[in-house]
Amino acid sequence: MAEIDHCCSTQLIDGEGEFNVVGLDNFIRTTKLTNCGLSYAVVAIMGPQSSGKSNLLNHLFPTNFREMDAFRGRSQTTKGIWIANCVGIDPFTVAMDLEGTDGRERGEDDTTFEKQSALFALAIADIVLINMWCHDIGREQAANKPLLKTVFQVMMRLFSPRKTTQLFVVRDKTKTPL
Repeated sequence: MAEIDHCCSTQLIDGEGEFNVVGLDNFIRTTKLTNCGLSYAVVAIMGPQSSGKSNLLNHLFPTNFREMDAFRGRSQTTKGIWIANCVGIDPFTVAMDLEGTDGRERGEDDTTFEKQSALFALAIADIVLINMWCHDIGREQAANKPLLKTVFQVMMRLFSPRKTTQLFVVRDKTKTPL
């Protein structure tokens, strides 16, 4: 079993979609992931930009993903896909932080990276957290419904023998009835 007492994180895929081979090799070596064999888990999170995905991972798992500084205004913090080892969790667990969807940096019509990263996460993660705002439930675009529909349809066709747990995280519940 890999024993490491500090969190190691690296950018796995950059914002342009380039895979970071050197970074992954360094992550595997630093965290001693190869010592785990097949006894490890992957947890990923996806959802709208600035919805607190990195913050949630940092609080649920002892990770060190960069978080948005609210005093500097809302902006893109996570670019591409980042991974980190979760310290003190058995079996060895890798957390995967995906770039937020609906970001103004990519533009309204560029959903290719969103779809690719969501499918990548569903293909390799054991658990995918789908982070969403309470007030977005039932809204066509704001709740990522088109993205989720595409992802689920493709997942059913391509990954039918593989079981990925999907956990919907509803943020900031209000008194408005669902």
